[in-house]
Formats: sequence, C-alpha cells, structure tokens
Amino acid sequence: MRVGVIGAGFGSVVHIPALQRVPGAEVAAVVARRAERAHVAAAQYGVPQALTDFRELLRDPSIDAVVVATPPFLHHTMVISAVEAGKHVLCEKPMARNLAEARDMEKIAASAGVTAMVNHEFRFSPIRMRVKQLIDQGFIGEPQSASFTVFRSSLNDPGGIPFGWLMEQDKAGGMLGAVGSHHVDALRWWFGEVKAVAGAVGTMVKRRRLPESSQLAPVDADDNFSVLLKFANGALGSIHYTATAAVELSDQIILSGSDGMLMIANDNRLYGGRREDGLSELDVPEPEAAHDAAFDHPLAYPTMQLHREWINAIRTGE
Repeated sequence: MRVGVIGAGFGSVVHIPALQRVPGAEVAAVVARRAERAHVAAAQYGVPQALTDFRELLRDPSIDAVVVATPPFLHHTMVISAVEAGKHVLCEKPMARNLAEARDMEKIAASAGVTAMVNHEFRFSPIRMRVKQLIDQGFIGEPQSASFTVFRSSLNDPGGIPFGWLMEQDKAGGMLGAVGSHHVDALRWWFGEVKAVAGAVGTMVKRRRLPESSQLAPVDADDNFSVLLKFANGALGSIHYTATAAVELSDQIILSGSDGMLMIANDNRLYGGRREDGLSELDVPEPEAAHDAAFDHPLAYPTMQLHREWINAIRTGE
C-alpha cells in the first residue's frame, strides 16, 4: 500500500515513522509547501519523493492512499481532491473548519467508495484502551458523570509560541479544535453519543508575537474553553481546558458510574475503585508491539496502531 504524506510538521515527526512500522505500507512521498522542508523530511526518513504540490501527488496512479496532516483550513480542499482522485484518506483532526465542510467531506468520500478516517489516535493509547475495556466489562456500572480538567501554560506568554494558524479563528485555530476534539471523541467512545451540549470559548491572551519579529498580532481563536455534555443515557460530562495557566497541573480525567470510578492522571497513570473501596492504582498492560516500536514522539505509537486499522480497512473495503 503506497502512501503519500501531505504535511511535513506532525506528518513528518509522527505519521511517517509510524507508517514505516506498519506491515504492508510504504511511505512513497512527502509533500510540504516549502521545498526545503519536504527534502529534509524525505532525507531524514528515506522517503523516495519530496514534493511541494499535493496535486502532483494525487495525479500519481501508483499512490493508493494519502495522509492529510496540514492545518485544518486546508483539509476540505485536500481531502475532496484526494477522494476524487480515488485515493483513500486519513485526515488529521480537527476534521474541518465547520460542520458543513465535514459533512461535505464525509458524503463525497462515501459516494466515492474510499476508506476515510480521522486520526483520533488517543483511542489507541494503552491507558485509554484499558479504560474502554473496563467500562465495557462493567467496572463503573452505569455511566453517570465524566470530567476532563486540563491546566496548561503553553500559551501563557504572548512572546512564547509565535503567531500562526492556531491563533486564527477563520483558519480553524483554537484549542477547542486542536485538543477539545480529542476529548469529545474519548467521551463519546467511553460513554456513548451526546444528545445536548453547551459551552463557551475564551481568548485570554489577545496578542501574540509574530514569527521572527518582536511585533504582536491580534488573536481571535480560543485559548480556553469549557464544555458541558449530556449523553443519550442521561450521564453528564464536562471538559475544562486552559492553555494560559501560570502554572501547569497534571491533566485529570474522572469517569464515575453507579458501581465504580476510574481516574486517569496525566494520561500515564490509571486509578480505579468500586463502591466503598478507595481508589488504587491499576495496572495497564503494555501491548507487545510497544516493546518493538521505539519512537521519538509519544503520539507515534498510538498513531501507528491507528494506521494498522486504516490499512486493514482499506484492504477489506470498510
């Protein structure tokens, strides 16, 4: 299965090395807007082709599938172009700028009969897979309440991370799309579909340093958000996220049900308890494949596992 990777940021540090560990997959090309980035990525990972125009990749009949790992405001055009060229697609999240674009992408992919997936790779982290297994086994009983609480400091300093698409609302920037999409996906996976939602977004740091400059540009994308969810079974969920905290705290996910509770601390430790027992740390068995795959980026391993599912889905026609 010959795959082209569009995007030399996350695409280079995560998707290419992950795909190169998937049996039956070959990374045949990498595309970046700037030629030097494409050539550096190709040289680093031994990819045969370095391109600057994604359309050139899509015209290549030997390419079976593409990974779209570009900023989200480009996803709609690139995914539809790929699908119309008969390529299978794995698209980064957030999927699109808005619901209309996402529906358009889904409809055209379905009518073209290609396999199209979104890279919610956190579903393949060992700790979150263990949580899913425990919930399905009835560890917490009937799900009743869930909360995500995250205090990060990455966007606290206006002179820190430079201004880019992440700070622009019309380019699908903002932390609700960048990280909130993962949290919503996890809660739907664990607790089922959502039937009602309310929330708010905020921009606390309103100006940020331009790249290679001391000048500041106005920011209109969110760096804080809160979401309240009501699930189809009646359970409630909340997500509170700030990227502008003065001090970082460990992330905390709490899942509570009629018979028990699970808590994930910092996405690397799992605690559980039932009824009147206190919480105690639970073992999270590492999949055998994890020992054979040493990656530089922490998201490369779960992305590799998702790639395996994607390639298998292409082969089986899902």
